[in-house]
Amino acid sequence: MLIEIKDIMMWPGMWSWTTFLCYSFLYIAVLCLWIPYKIRIPLWLIAFIIACIFGLVSNQIELFAIFPIITIAYALYHIEKKFVHPAGRLIAGIIVVFVAYSLGAHAIPYFHNLKILSNVYISKEGIPFTLYLNFDKTIVGLFILGLTQRLLANKDEWVAMFKQIIPKIVMFIIILIFLALVADEVHFDPKLPECLPIWLITNLFFVCVAEESFFRGFLQKNLAGLFSGFVRGDLLAVIIASLFFGFAHYTGGIAYSIWGTIAGIGYGWIYQKTNQIEASIVAHFSLNVIHFMFFTYPAIA
Repeated sequence: MLIEIKDIMMWPGMWSWTTFLCYSFLYIAVLCLWIPYKIRIPLWLIAFIIACIFGLVSNQIELFAIFPIITIAYALYHIEKKFVHPAGRLIAGIIVVFVAYSLGAHAIPYFHNLKILSNVYISKEGIPFTLYLNFDKTIVGLFILGLTQRLLANKDEWVAMFKQIIPKIVMFIIILIFLALVADEVHFDPKLPECLPIWLITNLFFVCVAEESFFRGFLQKNLAGLFSGFVRGDLLAVIIASLFFGFAHYTGGIAYSIWGTIAGIGYGWIYQKTNQIEASIVAHFSLNVIHFMFFTYPAIA
């Protein structure tokens, strides 16, 4: 079933060329995180700088946006350096949490994220849906993954990861969808909206990568290290990171936060079992795609 959406704010053909290049290079920057080719300056950073230049020209970001970017990059750099005093690393970690949450919540005023869908109905019985290309939130994922994570580097590693996670993801998604159906949070609603292509790449690169890099790749990872001396400290890290993840969805209401927490436990469990950020990104994206294409989206009105 094809649902036509008539309220699209802008398709790429309607953007200014500088806006188009701004977000194109931002997508490319995220993709470059997994390109193993090494030069003095990482490819992802080069693409990100180009995105910032076009962002300034097109007024997607302001010059003062450089301050939160430098702050989170500097703090992440200090966390990864072993010679830094533990107290200094703790302060740097607190700074990362504060800046990342502020960027993710769009609380820093120097970014003008592009709205491409405004109050459209993906599902006939669903609530209205609005979609932005979030430059600010994507910064979090880029710098955490680019500066602190060891990413999969070849086909064999990707194949091994998928063999390990597919059964876990299938089980997790079945359980969560069953609970959502029983709770009457969603109904079965297969559809193929015309906004699907841009939703897919935006949800993967600007949502799943950003959220998983922070909540699992940074928060859960460091909490697990902090609680390593505790009995089931790894489980405690999963729960705390998931509670933070649920809280980050508070704008959708209490129920949305609860479901976010439950989903976060699933993503965190998969990350804890694999120690690979790609695993939780794939789990997050898989659930989002199934929700979008086969069930009421984003929720029943």
